[in-house]
Amino acid sequence: MMSMAADLSKPEGTVILTVSGNIDNTNVNGEAQFDRQMLEQLPQTKITTYTPWTEGLHVYEGVLLNTLLEQVGASSDKLVAKALNDYHTRIDLEALKDYPILLAIKTDGVPMRVRDKGPIWIIYPLSDYAELDTIKHHEDMIWQLGSLEVY
Repeated sequence: MMSMAADLSKPEGTVILTVSGNIDNTNVNGEAQFDRQMLEQLPQTKITTYTPWTEGLHVYEGVLLNTLLEQVGASSDKLVAKALNDYHTRIDLEALKDYPILLAIKTDGVPMRVRDKGPIWIIYPLSDYAELDTIKHHEDMIWQLGSLEVY
């Protein structure tokens, strides 16, 4: 019997993102776990933007949040994003569905390390959409992202 979970391979490297909650496609213990290579195999997008924490414009590269949520079969547009240090925020994607929200794994072509806000940083395209440049959206732009819980 084939299950939908067959779509997601198991991570072979270090897991850098775990997605849990209301999802249909899982690969380990009812969760969807991703290593860097698995994220790099998903369609990649580049966004050039400024952030409140960096100087000038940088090119961020990774998978769009919506693409990842489709991959895991998310059945809700509400999620809790949690950083490695347990900082977390609730994100309502209904209001953001028309924006390219990025799970960045590279900055200016270089894979992000933990000390460089990696391995994953949620990037909003602030340079392209001035309406996203708010305190609430800044709070949602978690760096050192470790997990997403769809609820």
